[in-house]
Amino acid sequence: MSDVVSAPHSELERLVTEVLEVTAEYKLKDGSRIPVVAAGGIFDGEDIARFLKLGASGVQMGSRFVCTDECDASLEFKNEYINAKPEDIVVLQSPVKMPLRVIRNDFVRKIQNGASSNFECRYHCLFTCEPDKTTYCIAKTLLNAQRGNFESGFAPCGANAHRIDKIVPVNALINELVTETEEALALNPL
Repeated sequence: MSDVVSAPHSELERLVTEVLEVTAEYKLKDGSRIPVVAAGGIFDGEDIARFLKLGASGVQMGSRFVCTDECDASLEFKNEYINAKPEDIVVLQSPVKMPLRVIRNDFVRKIQNGASSNFECRYHCLFTCEPDKTTYCIAKTLLNAQRGNFESGFAPCGANAHRIDKIVPVNALINELVTETEEALALNPL
């Protein structure tokens, strides 16, 4: 592993380093430091170890837990991750004016080409959404995807979703991540 403190090799490492520098100036009432949790693109134990070594208190992982037995997303949703290739992962501008990483499918291609999904806004998610100016409803689209309807939905994902290749129990995934983290830390202790 490289010395990430002197040469961050990702935007997240740079950001975490900057946040740690700012939070180091402040302490909680009991004298402890403000916890900093790294999130975004963390996939395996080596990633976890790298951020712990950098000084993060922990990490947040999302995509890795989609393809677990316990996740309530449909099998079709999970298969979107399992079948994704790196080039299938794209970033859209969501109707609420925020970037949204998704797995490209026919519905995404239609959106990218300006087609409208002909919807009625029933949710009024955020004030930044302008239903009369957007081509799809984010709430309806995500609900469709969760239920496995990819003719009118898409799977939001993290940048590493394409690396997931099977559905596993959460316990097995946690054990794998702990083992990988311990091995990475044994090679380069904190």
